[in-house]
Amino acid sequence: CPAGHLATGKRSVKRKDRNSEVQYRFDIEKCKVCPLRDGCYKEGAKSKTYTVTLKSTEHRDQKAFQETEVFQELARDRYMIEAK
Repeated sequence: CPAGHLATGKRSVKRKDRNSEVQYRFDIEKCKVCPLRDGCYKEGAKSKTYTVTLKSTEHRDQKAFQETEVFQELARDRYMIEAK
């Protein structure tokens, strides 16, 4: 939570077709009186959760590769090849 409140519960969601997720649950009573609730808490909500996607090793490796100079050079030339 941006205000520093700790989650009251945690649940792991494993999916075969997508990456796994970790879902955190927060106490709604703290959210109702929180000064940072704008944009975070919707009035009348019965629960507050926050989900984090756990990236697989392939995704992490691809992200690291996209930040290299080699990839940047290939990406600059790609539009010329695809235009043909």
